Amino acid sequence: MTVIQNNPHSKLQRQIDQFLWASVIFTSAVAAVSLMNMGRLSLFIVPCLFMITLAHNFTFLALASRDRKKSSDKLAGTLAPTASKLNIIFCWVLAGFWTLTILIIIITSVLIMGANNFEAWERLAGYIELAMVVGEIVLMCVIAKKCMTQRKHTIIQPEQVDWQHYGPPV
Repeated sequence: MTVIQNNPHSKLQRQIDQFLWASVIFTSAVAAVSLMNMGRLSLFIVPCLFMITLAHNFTFLALASRDRKKSSDKLAGTLAPTASKLNIIFCWVLAGFWTLTILIIIITSVLIMGANNFEAWERLAGYIELAMVVGEIVLMCVIAKKCMTQRKHTIIQPEQVDWQHYGPPV
């Protein structure tokens, strides 16, 4: 059985790309909801994390796109950019920062609600923002796990990576 996990046209790489695009869309929506109340619930951390997450996602989407244009000879024996330690660590760090953002939103919401400085639409935007941040955390964790799987299959089982017969799905 041949496992083709590291080549740029593998099923796993397509899944990682799709999750990265989903994260781009989702994090943009989170930032939009956060800016409805001028980012005050998250102390403007969500818009900052939005930019960092966007930079991460677009960087690795561009690197994966670059690999799809290379020949199999140039890719043989190399790691996919998404399987790098740096990417995996950065995904987990981003998930951690998004988790801290949940705590900040909850604490800020309690403090603002205690002072009755909340309008109804701000409260609703806060609940939506909280739910969407949880969704982004899940997405970042899924991306990190998929990248770890890709790395494991490439490093631990390099003989099972087929570099001769790869190409876009037919």
